[in-house]
Amino acid sequence: MRCAECRKWLRSAARKLARDLELSCPDCECEHHCVGEGSPGVIEDGEILYRMFVDPVDVDENGRLARAAFSKAYEDGLSIVRERANDAEVEALAIDILSTKPGQRTKKVLAIFRFPCVSVRRETISYNGAHVRAFCVYDQTVPRIFHQDLAPVPTHGIVLARRMYKAPVTARQFENDCNLALHRLVAAERIEVTNFRDGLIARLNERSAAGEFVRAA
Repeated sequence: MRCAECRKWLRSAARKLARDLELSCPDCECEHHCVGEGSPGVIEDGEILYRMFVDPVDVDENGRLARAAFSKAYEDGLSIVRERANDAEVEALAIDILSTKPGQRTKKVLAIFRFPCVSVRRETISYNGAHVRAFCVYDQTVPRIFHQDLAPVPTHGIVLARRMYKAPVTARQFENDCNLALHRLVAAERIEVTNFRDGLIARLNERSAAGEFVRAA
C-alpha cells in the first residue's frame, strides 16, 4: 500500500511535491520503494549522480552557480541523472532539457556536476532538538518532453528537500539554507561538458544551436 502511495505522489505533476510528499510519506519513506516507470531500482547510497544546468540565470559566464540554481529541490524536485544511465538515456534526458517552444531562444548545457548520492542523504538539519535528514533522493521518472509518445527515461531521478522548519525560522530562510547546502554538496565536482560521455552533450549543444530541438507547436 505504501509503495502505491509513493508511486502516486512521485508520478504526479504536483508543483509542491516536496511539501506534499513530506506530509503523506515522511522521513524519506519512499526511498525504500522503486517508484519510477521502468526504473532499474531504488537509488543506492553508493551511486554517482549528475546534474546538468542550462539556464544562464543559474550559471554565469565563468561557470559559477547561483544559490537559487537549486530552488527546485525545495519545490517539485531537482532532476538528476544516474551514472548507470547508458548514452541513449543520457541523450534523451539532455534533449528534453534542451528542447524549446517555437520562437524561444535555443538552450545549451552550460555546466555538469558529479556527486555521490550518499553525500546528499547524509546531510542533516536541526529540527525539534534533533538532527534529521535534510534531503531525499528518489528514482522518479517523468514524462518525456520532446518525444512525448515515448516512455519515460528509466534512469532519471530527483532530489527533494524535506520541509522541516518552524518559527522562528521562516520559509525563505529555510529555502536559502537548502540552496546553500545543495550548492556545497552538488557543485563540488564540475565535469567539463566537452569531456562528458566522450563529447555527447557537446554534440547535443551543437544540434540545439541549429534548432533541432524545437518542439512541435
